[in-house]
Amino acid sequence: MTAREISIGVDIGSSAVKAVLFQHGSKIVRASERRPLRSRVATDPIYFEEDPKKICEIVFSVIGSLANCATEQGYRIDSIAFTGQMHGGLIVDSQFEPLTQFITWQDKRGNAIGADGKSDVEILRAVFGTDPTGVSVHSGFLITTLYWLITHRSLPSGAAHALGIYDWITSMLVGNAVSDVSSVAAWGMFDPVHKAWRTELVEAARIPETLLPFVVEPGSMLGTIDARRASELGLDAEVHVHAPIGDTQASFIGSECHSEDILLNFGTGSQSLWETEEPIASPGTDIRYLHNGRYLACAPTLAGGEAYKIVANFFTEIVKEFSDKEISIEEAFGVMDRLAASSKSEGLRFDPIFRGSKFRDDRERASISGIQFDNFHPAGLIRALAEGMVEEVAQPFFARKEKSRHSALVGGGNGIRKNAALRNIAESRFGMPMRLARFEEEAAVGAAMLCGRTQ
Repeated sequence: MTAREISIGVDIGSSAVKAVLFQHGSKIVRASERRPLRSRVATDPIYFEEDPKKICEIVFSVIGSLANCATEQGYRIDSIAFTGQMHGGLIVDSQFEPLTQFITWQDKRGNAIGADGKSDVEILRAVFGTDPTGVSVHSGFLITTLYWLITHRSLPSGAAHALGIYDWITSMLVGNAVSDVSSVAAWGMFDPVHKAWRTELVEAARIPETLLPFVVEPGSMLGTIDARRASELGLDAEVHVHAPIGDTQASFIGSECHSEDILLNFGTGSQSLWETEEPIASPGTDIRYLHNGRYLACAPTLAGGEAYKIVANFFTEIVKEFSDKEISIEEAFGVMDRLAASSKSEGLRFDPIFRGSKFRDDRERASISGIQFDNFHPAGLIRALAEGMVEEVAQPFFARKEKSRHSALVGGGNGIRKNAALRNIAESRFGMPMRLARFEEEAAVGAAMLCGRTQ
């Protein structure tokens, strides 16, 4: 790759499409784009579907905009790679036209109890047995969605391929159905250690093998972009398309993490990620494939920025009810950040799992404990909330007893960038210094970096 050649990395998230023009030699983001996604389809309350054509329209618009930026700055786009929200998927025909909506990881139809008294998830888990990687099967995973479509006789006529959202767009650009190890492992039906489909599970779900894509290493060079698609996007037909990667893995790469680093990523949810030599899950973690035989231990939780926002909304309501005055959520965040940084929890303990936890009983929710007559104050409560958020991602790391090979924290996501208290609590809890990730759109940058690794 020459000095004037540049890559595009695209992150198709749950709420926005983010993309960057990334220059490998100097490691500089030359331009970035962020567009909100308003693609949700209103259907049954337990269904979570998005319009894939609307998503594709936004993605193509973002790519076209970055192509214009590259031309204006005198750069030639050499390569492109994608990442995005994992687990879910859609069905397309042989020309990659969508036959279903994009059914996301948030979909709950797999938890519905059937006539036999069992849910689809329970049926598939019984076949799966114990999963050493800890990923298992959940509602919203593509295997569960396919099983539901098949058992409800809703698999569309002409179904040719089952793909994740960013796999679909990658496949369109190269003209072949393809995915990568990290992505298909997140569907619940691929073994990332042995790099093989979980045949017994696929057969039990009655999924036709013809629906399954070809699987490659993340970042593999797949070929050049289809000429017609290139013309639509304002790109040269010589642009190389690289295999995608899951968004957590892309964030690890885009945060410039090394093998001794632990990534603490606080967005709407939160997670800690670190390299592990043992691809076997431990309490509170699952194992995710990185690339080239390397694995990440991941402690995922919903107790991130959303938990902080729930408490902020609570305080705005208190102000309104007691003073008849209104303060914005941003004002509430500012006060909370100040109090969390300058206060002690005074024995209060805040378990911030407002939306539950993947690793606990489904009925468990957030709680506050340790309340005494002299410690129940807003400042201590907010400090306890921040400590609880950090504990959610710290405890699984210490349970694995891998701290001897890890020596530094990397902070990613706006939740930790904007909250000094979270950073200080994390440094104290882990006993390690923290640096903030250099790039704000870590996942999009990580996808772009894949292109440079395989040139």
